[in-house]
This record gives sequence, C-alpha cells and structure tokens, in this order.
Amino acid sequence: MRADFDLEFLQYCDNEDLVSLCNILMFDNDGNLRLSESLSNSDSWLECFPYKMRNMWEDLANELQCYGGNSILNVFRNGRGPSYESIVYDVCKQLRVKGISKHDTAEDMEQKLLIAVSTKAIGEMSEEQARTIMEDCGIKGYDYSRAGLVAAIIALQMINRRLFIVVINCVMRLVGKILLGRGVMMAGMGLVSRGVSAMCGPVGWIVLGGWTAWDMMGPAYRVTVPAVIQVAYMRVKYQTMLNNQKVTV
Repeated sequence: MRADFDLEFLQYCDNEDLVSLCNILMFDNDGNLRLSESLSNSDSWLECFPYKMRNMWEDLANELQCYGGNSILNVFRNGRGPSYESIVYDVCKQLRVKGISKHDTAEDMEQKLLIAVSTKAIGEMSEEQARTIMEDCGIKGYDYSRAGLVAAIIALQMINRRLFIVVINCVMRLVGKILLGRGVMMAGMGLVSRGVSAMCGPVGWIVLGGWTAWDMMGPAYRVTVPAVIQVAYMRVKYQTMLNNQKVTV
C-alpha cells in the first residue's frame, strides 16, 4: 500500500461501512466478482470478512488505490496505485463536480462531491419526501421543499456537521427506496444470499443500483466513483464521532 494519510482513518470506521466499501471494490452490479479484484484471494479477506473489517483496512485502501491508476502505470509504481487525493480529483472531474481545484485537499473535494450526489438524489424525490426529511431531521429556517433541502445541506456542511451527516444519511436511504419502488434490482440483492450486504450502506443504495451516467463509464470508474463516495461518507461519520467525543469530554 502507498502510504496515504487520507485513508488512514479507515481503521477507525464502522464495520458495516467497511463491508460496504469492500463489496464495492469486489463485486460488480450483477453481484459477480470483478475481474481485476484481488481481495477475495487474500488471507486478510478470509480472516476478517465480514466481522473484523478494521483489521484489513490497509488492504481496502490498497485495492482502491490500484483501481485509481492505470494498470500498466501501476507496474511502474511497484504495484501501487496513485494517491487517494488524486483519485478523488479524478472522480470529481468525471462527475463534473463544480468548484474543484487541484489545490483542494481530499476532504474539501469529498465535501463538494457529497453535496453534488445529494443534490442529484434530491432531484429523484417528491416535494413531500423532501419535506419529510427536513421535518424528521429538525431542519428549520428553510422552505420545506427540494430546493430548501438542497440549500440546507450546503449550509449545514459548514455550520452543523452533525446534522449534515444525519441529513445525508436520510437522503441516501430514501433514494434507495425510490429505486427499489421502480423495480431497480440492486447488486446487494445477490450479495445478501452470500451473507453480505453492500446495499445496507446509505451510499450503497444508490451506487449499486446504478445511475445511467455511471453505467456508461469505463470499468475503473464503476469502482472508483462509488468507492470514493462511500469513503467520503465514512469520513464525515468519523469526524462527527470525534466531535461528539470532544463534546462529552
């Protein structure tokens, strides 16, 4: 694994979230093993999946890095992929996330990516569904509408990160229900039969269902796009946990 400060926090993440990330890296939208994945043959996967995922965080980080680089170029990097920061930048550019600069940190780009994904998700909702999320999350000071929800998310990332992650979580889960209601079969369905469930994660609901624009991407982006979104979500959760600990202390 390439030493990468931006991915070291994975060792402290929830087991369920790490399972979701692992499934994104390993399985395609049909629930089949990806041709280029290397985790299933590793000792760490056999020993740690699915209950001791923190013990294999470095393997997950390395797998993500390798997907982020051209396989030929990885040979010249001694089998290691590019930095996570460069992978996030590449994903944001691929998804045309606004306001991205090469001078941004990985965290800065992740925040902009989460807002872009949430905005797209909110576009799948009805006005009533947006209102329900805002009421359930206790959002005040904004119109109870899709536009109001988008405005709230943009503001909350700066003024109330704790509520920001709660709202992101609700948005992702509701869109999953919408996709299922339209008869969208998800890779998680096939994975459940094997005792794992990538779709349980809030990001997994969407990315494994497959949005048309993402399905049209090359094989590597079908991995790095959902993986980076999942990591971005996990980072916000982790930071929220740290902030809560500081409050209690």
